Amino acid sequence: MPFAKILLAFAVASAFLPAARPEIAAQPLPSPAAQETMNFTVEGKITQHEGNKLTLNTEGNIIFRVTYSDKTGIQRKDGSAGTSKDLQVGTRIHVDGDLQESGEIIAHKITIQSESAGEKR
Repeated sequence: MPFAKILLAFAVASAFLPAARPEIAAQPLPSPAAQETMNFTVEGKITQHEGNKLTLNTEGNIIFRVTYSDKTGIQRKDGSAGTSKDLQVGTRIHVDGDLQESGEIIAHKITIQSESAGEKR
């Protein structure tokens, strides 16, 4: 009788294994890129700007690294289109983008909230 119990336990367990159910094993997993990012917004002051990378410090003293590209929309406080030249150290900005697992934000849109003291127009 113990052999029958073992055989029954094996049959029940194998019903849940993907190899025993090819329709489960054949389903694709979500792409790694879909698992690595999420929509994210942050506001803060630019403390460093090198190339296409910004370091942003929030009011809560949390530091974020933001990367932007030529596809990133940059908008000035008055609503006009901005450029990377408007992203000066000391400028307060709002960033909409994707938060990576690494903690870096890939910016889709950057809105300038206030200009740095040296850049007032």
